[in-house]
Amino acid sequence: MERKSIIRTVGTLACAALAFALISFAYVSRAAVKTHGALAGLWHYAQFAATKSPSTARHPQEGSWTTPSSTLDVEVHGALLYTGKVVVWGVLQGGPNPPPPWTPSKLIDPIANTVTDVSPTFDDDFVCAGNSYLPNGNLLVTGGNVLPVNLFGAGVTSTAIFNPATETWTQGTPMNYPRWYPSNVEMSDGTTIVLSGHDAVCTEQGCSSIVQMESYNPTTGVWTVLPPSADNPDGTDTNLLYPRMFLMPSGMLFKGAPNNTAALYNPTTQTWQLSAKMNQIGSCGGQTGTACGTLFYTSHIQVPNTNEIWVFGGTPSNANHGGTYGTTTTQYIDYSQTNPTWQSGPSLNLPRYNQIGLFLADGTVMAVGGNDGPGNYGDPQEESEIYTPGATNWIGGTWATTAPFYGSNTVIRGYHSVAVLLPDGRVLSTGSTSGAQYDDTYQIYSPPYLSNGTRPTITSAPTTVNYGQNFVITTPDASSIASVALIAPTATTHANNMTQRYVPLNFQIGSGNVTATAPADGNWAPPGYYMLVIVTNTGVPSVASWVQIPPAT
Repeated sequence: MERKSIIRTVGTLACAALAFALISFAYVSRAAVKTHGALAGLWHYAQFAATKSPSTARHPQEGSWTTPSSTLDVEVHGALLYTGKVVVWGVLQGGPNPPPPWTPSKLIDPIANTVTDVSPTFDDDFVCAGNSYLPNGNLLVTGGNVLPVNLFGAGVTSTAIFNPATETWTQGTPMNYPRWYPSNVEMSDGTTIVLSGHDAVCTEQGCSSIVQMESYNPTTGVWTVLPPSADNPDGTDTNLLYPRMFLMPSGMLFKGAPNNTAALYNPTTQTWQLSAKMNQIGSCGGQTGTACGTLFYTSHIQVPNTNEIWVFGGTPSNANHGGTYGTTTTQYIDYSQTNPTWQSGPSLNLPRYNQIGLFLADGTVMAVGGNDGPGNYGDPQEESEIYTPGATNWIGGTWATTAPFYGSNTVIRGYHSVAVLLPDGRVLSTGSTSGAQYDDTYQIYSPPYLSNGTRPTITSAPTTVNYGQNFVITTPDASSIASVALIAPTATTHANNMTQRYVPLNFQIGSGNVTATAPADGNWAPPGYYMLVIVTNTGVPSVASWVQIPPAT
């Protein structure tokens, strides 16, 4: 299929057609997801329910999910806050919704198991936007959809900021360019770079992606357009939205899938350098030529404390309203090598895309949900998977499946699903606009390590540490501690985890305490709030303690 045809398929029909179905110009419903589900999801759901048998009791080493709890909305974005709560936003499950709000938002307290309405009072639609954190812990959301909703979708310059302390949304400084489906990444100095996204003019002939890259200064609240040398090497191709990005310890900014050719951005010279092309996935989903090797709705992580990037799952084409077939393939690239190339990694057990990739508290990795296709919801995967790194080679580990969602076959976490790691080591999952029964619910997963013995406790730890600083963690379990780490809170949407980072720390064991050393600089851990965890020699993590790293002075 020609890439321009694919552009119309995904850029127009994925969120744009959904949004138009959800928001008619008569304000029939801001989020009549049931209508969309009847059109795009229920057929797949019916097939799924007819072919997959209900799950039975599972071994405790597969973990367990809670029963679904309602949020009343279908969540498309989710972000963990330093308060331990999770802010989510998306679309209503059904019924009339004249504005405001155009973007219903909820605050989930996973300990109290409560849901509070925190919808903004201003009329911006920031679904299918970028999301990341500022150094003060506020959440920055960039772009969204134009109002009234364009049938073909279109970007906006609007930004929104959520304050965890006041639990309120405010409008931020507008960007210089409109964006829909952009990616955010925080840099070492605490500024935020935003890249890609639909422009403001979309028609039945398609859209264009914004090539200009912008930087946000959280101190001044000013957006700055970077020079042309920093323009997105993907160009105006809106087949390549929500690029997977990561700031590496080297200081270089990685940009990968969905484009088949990775690129590195040098913040000092403000220039891009093309890197190696990813490996071909199967038959390339029917794509040919330069499009072969693209990978959509995949997960990406940085191998801790290295310049290696690992991607897993995905689909080689975004045809069929969101994908052709899932893959079990994983691949990685090591930028510490002179001429790095993509290498094959350990395969998933089940083919999937639209999954959310998360670091767990013990340093393992979880692929939450997803589906095997075709489309946004076809053949959803009941079972998630957890990757345990190899003892001597991190990439040399193995994947294992988890207990299925809610012990039945009625939960779909495909396109537009969300998952975040919680401070207590559990995982919250919600969303997916499939039209299935539990789209407007959340569930919480308890990983196997919560069944592996007594948890260590952090009696006290500093709330603020500077780069390179030694700091003391008081714990009665010091003699059993095998690792200490900082974990960045996660802000996820569209299978894209824009803020993920797991940072193991050097440490020494003392009497009743552990002395750890903070990361050297912002390339290893950009300024902001982190979850501090200690893990025993049996692999059991503590409940996290929050610590803030301010920008270097």
